Amino acid sequence: MALKVGRLEVGLRLLVSFTSIAIAYGYLGSYLSTLTTNHNQTLAGLVFALAIAGIFAIPQSLGGLLAMIASVVVVYWQSNLIYSLITLGVCLVLYWLGFSDVDYHPEPDKKLSIVEILATIVTLTLTIAISISLLQIPVSWIASIATGFLAATITLIGKQIKFLELSKITNFIILGILTSSSLAIGFAIRAIFYTPKFTDFL
Repeated sequence: MALKVGRLEVGLRLLVSFTSIAIAYGYLGSYLSTLTTNHNQTLAGLVFALAIAGIFAIPQSLGGLLAMIASVVVVYWQSNLIYSLITLGVCLVLYWLGFSDVDYHPEPDKKLSIVEILATIVTLTLTIAISISLLQIPVSWIASIATGFLAATITLIGKQIKFLELSKITNFIILGILTSSSLAIGFAIRAIFYTPKFTDFL
């Protein structure tokens, strides 16, 4: 099953990944609004810079396992063991489905380039930031599932995008439009309709 927009055909699993990234960046925008409203401009600036860097880092990152571990640790720290296991379970199921979909083959002997190392560091840090922002969801088990989706998506979306057979610049533009618009929408919704609610990290 695929969604066709002009000459661009997006598979169902890539569409799910795009949706997951959009929701995650929406909550990150909401988190930015919380920081800004509470006059934490320095941290807000760092989170914003991280969100922008993530547009270029996510498609090149090889830190999927680290992202999964980080998201599980964040959920455990903020809630309890049961919810962290829910996050872990969602990650593993999506890994299994996603890696078979993109015909992934690990290369343990491959040496990482500087770009891949930096992309992995940025992606890991971004995963932690978005996991914190997703914990604004008031229902804990939904937040746990959303965090699991995020960690799995960040790992898979780079390889899924390659199946579109577009140039790297086009891929970055697609991801940039998706993430920046979601970030802006999340920021606006939190600023207009909600009273900021901090997590235990703040």
